[in-house]
Amino acid sequence: MMITPEQKEQAIELIEMGETLDAVRYIKETLNITVEEALLLTEKLKEEIDGRSSNDEFIHMVEEARKKPDVDVGRIVGALFMSLGVIMIAVVAYLVVSNYQFSQRALAVKGKVIDYDTYQSRNDNGASTTMYTPTFQYTFKGKTYTYKSTTSTSSHDYEIDEIVDVLFDPDEPQEILIDTFWEKWFLPVLLGFMGSMFSGMGFMAYRLLGNKSPQH
Repeated sequence: MMITPEQKEQAIELIEMGETLDAVRYIKETLNITVEEALLLTEKLKEEIDGRSSNDEFIHMVEEARKKPDVDVGRIVGALFMSLGVIMIAVVAYLVVSNYQFSQRALAVKGKVIDYDTYQSRNDNGASTTMYTPTFQYTFKGKTYTYKSTTSTSSHDYEIDEIVDVLFDPDEPQEILIDTFWEKWFLPVLLGFMGSMFSGMGFMAYRLLGNKSPQH
């Protein structure tokens, strides 16, 4: 997968501003690749920004821990990483079940994008990016509702007056979910990827170092 210097610079700017989700989305849509490929490419860019790979950081943590006497390095490091991974995977499970349950009881209507709120997001270097937050409008039983998205992006994902599918709770019409992949499944996919990575690193530490005596 090839990325131009301009595309790389834009993705790095989003990452440095803490907008990792937007960076993944930008890479996926710009390069026309899968979410998994976009996640991997974003992780590589983050490693480049940090100046060292996540694997180097992991090895550094292990080496520092091994300097301490009477410490089971494998168990401590493995437990830390696996705990983080399990927490992320548990959140993924909750989101998946929650979205599924909501979809089962929700009704579907057509809504439209009526407006964008904008604000400036700045990073530590003072660079700024304009962020856009869409507002949706839909009607149920003759009453019109508006919903401001909880997700902001660095580009217009929708056109004004664009029609979108809206899922809403008939008992709580203000509780809605925009029926798109990004709104429903992007966060679970991202957390699942990260949770699997942390769990794998923790298991590796446990297996490779857990039975070794500390180095003095």
